[in-house]
Amino acid sequence: MFIIFKVMFGRDVKYKLDNEFGSFTVEELIYEGRLARVLFSGPEHAAQSGIPLDGNPRMLFDYNQRFVELALELKPNNILVLGGGALTLPMALIDRLEKSFVTTVEINKDLIEVAKSYFNYLPNKRHKIIIADADDFVKANINKYDLIFIDLYNDFVTPERFRIIGFAQLINNLLAKHSVLAINCISGLYGDYALPAKQLYSIYSKAVGPIRIIQADANYYQWLQQNLIIIVLKNKQLDEHWFSGYKEVSSIGVD
Repeated sequence: MFIIFKVMFGRDVKYKLDNEFGSFTVEELIYEGRLARVLFSGPEHAAQSGIPLDGNPRMLFDYNQRFVELALELKPNNILVLGGGALTLPMALIDRLEKSFVTTVEINKDLIEVAKSYFNYLPNKRHKIIIADADDFVKANINKYDLIFIDLYNDFVTPERFRIIGFAQLINNLLAKHSVLAINCISGLYGDYALPAKQLYSIYSKAVGPIRIIQADANYYQWLQQNLIIIVLKNKQLDEHWFSGYKEVSSIGVD
């Protein structure tokens, strides 16, 4: 799970990891005004997963909070999370949705141990972890899901193979008849900076269905790159009252 980098200071490094997927550190610091523990990766120090240490149950990353709020609105039976990181989102979903079953696909098996040691992860009978490449998983899997979250990043970039129409079509095959797909997209809203959002809008509107886009943080300046939530609806309607609580994006100029 990745979020756009924001100003932080006073880092206390708790753990370092180097493996075939890159370099990672677990650090305690003030993040967005909150005492937190965060998993960073890569030379650009991308924040991949995080938990607050201030006693406030609100998710540390705004886009994760939006994901949880969407799940609470839908109350799905089966949820798929592609890109688990240190498992902070799956844990939140299990904690807040008493009847949902969550499947998480994460390629980096070492992060599961990091999740257990530093991010309070505890195994749960309603949570299944699959160590696999997301591309391989969606090609081989035949199960259906009511809600799918996609958060596939290397540092701040989604690998190209997850940004093509073929991958979107495979995702569509995993969606139940009436379902929702939500994608974390780091993008701008104007010009070349909007290309990531435009690209995902184009392929998923063709492969799955109608799309709505909201800003993960409504207060974020629109001319900067930020976390956007791309919500794709497959034969499913969301109450307009739900969308009224968020700042929708309508200016990326999708062709």
